[in-house]
Amino acid sequence: MASTDLAYPAAPATSAGTVSPWLAGAIVFGTIVFNAVLCFVNTRGIPATPGIVMASEGLLIGVAALACLRYLNGTHLSVLALIVLGTVVLSLVRYVDKPSAGFDPKTTRDLIIPVVFFVLGQAMNNIRAADKIVLFSTLVLLAFALFEQFALNAFLNVFHVAKYYVARGTLSATDIALQYSGGLAINATRAGDQSRSLLPFLGTHRVSSLFLEPSTLGNFGALVSLWAVVRSRMEGRFYGLTLICGLILLVLSDTRLAALVGALGVVIVLLPPRLTTPAMIAAPFVAVLGLWFFSAWSGPPGLEPDVEGLGLRERLLYSGQVLDTFNIYDWFGLSLPRSQTFDAGYAYIISRASVLGFIVLWLVFMSLQGRTGYFSAFRNAIALYFVAQLCISASPFTIKLAGMLWFLLGALSMASAAAGRHPSTPIPNRRARETGTAWAVPPRRGAWLQPSSPRPSLS
Repeated sequence: MASTDLAYPAAPATSAGTVSPWLAGAIVFGTIVFNAVLCFVNTRGIPATPGIVMASEGLLIGVAALACLRYLNGTHLSVLALIVLGTVVLSLVRYVDKPSAGFDPKTTRDLIIPVVFFVLGQAMNNIRAADKIVLFSTLVLLAFALFEQFALNAFLNVFHVAKYYVARGTLSATDIALQYSGGLAINATRAGDQSRSLLPFLGTHRVSSLFLEPSTLGNFGALVSLWAVVRSRMEGRFYGLTLICGLILLVLSDTRLAALVGALGVVIVLLPPRLTTPAMIAAPFVAVLGLWFFSAWSGPPGLEPDVEGLGLRERLLYSGQVLDTFNIYDWFGLSLPRSQTFDAGYAYIISRASVLGFIVLWLVFMSLQGRTGYFSAFRNAIALYFVAQLCISASPFTIKLAGMLWFLLGALSMASAAAGRHPSTPIPNRRARETGTAWAVPPRRGAWLQPSSPRPSLS
């Protein structure tokens, strides 16, 4: 997984993939809509139990793995084996420490998704098919988003979101927040002192579309907007429809952090990766220290973590407070923290995979290589998304967004730049085109966006 050269050492840059774009697209689209399908079924009176939800996710992951099975090499299998072994052992230790919590395989699932869907994107090896999958998914989500925005009652008759979350065990039927959700997710309305930030005239309703909750829809909008920017630079033509639809989803969901991350992500995409990569390697560790110090600065140590509000400051404070309560066993994933960690992403992954596992996972991610600098730029923008979201949530691990995200990273890692070459960059000769090796003449120094051959990876 650490390098596309390890994953596909012999294939030329222009070769066809081993997975049909139709199959890959169906799998990725399935990760986006399966919750909405189960919600629809639940609204019709057939309960969507937690077991059915877990089985649906497992089915999607399994089909994705089978689709790219011929593409999995020793490196992929080794990474998957280490993930399964490490997370299962830590889960068993935590179970022995606290049997009442039960054995939780969720962390194993969370960390398998990136490997499987990254390889699925590589195995398809068709960047323009990836464009079509992104655009189709975005248009479908936009259609249902507009349906929800302008015909909310009709939308709830089809997708009663609150009942679905109760059926799948995410919410308790006695949760007081359900009284104010109006049948939607509990974060789908700006209530109290919280006002809408993006186009306030749209009201307090935050659109969720087929994701059933607005934050993921906003993150998806930011993701496809960044994809449109990267692909526009690669192809030398404007991916306007994808960009506009992504921005509309971002605005309708009123996801403020996603809007900020998207804007900064565009800056990262436009900068040379040699400048942004070191910063992104260090960013999550700086963020963890920052949250820790923020908690210490805001009050005496040992306070019971509590989300006192919905604002960014309150959520950052909660995340820091959870980290501040960690003991040595929590840091090494040997016991469960006493506070819930879904609203504290760094605490979640560290307490499940250990601080050492988190460091290794991040360095592996930042060592991923592609055929062009565009991949590194996009990877760094996605790294910013992870760094920011983990400050307030464990949502980056949910399959309904992670499937598409890692699939696009895999597809982009195999792509060669079709356009956007510097005028002085020579067109590769026939042998270079056929083998996917070096350009006939080295590119001009500083032209970081020029197509390049795969380089050996030391990771």
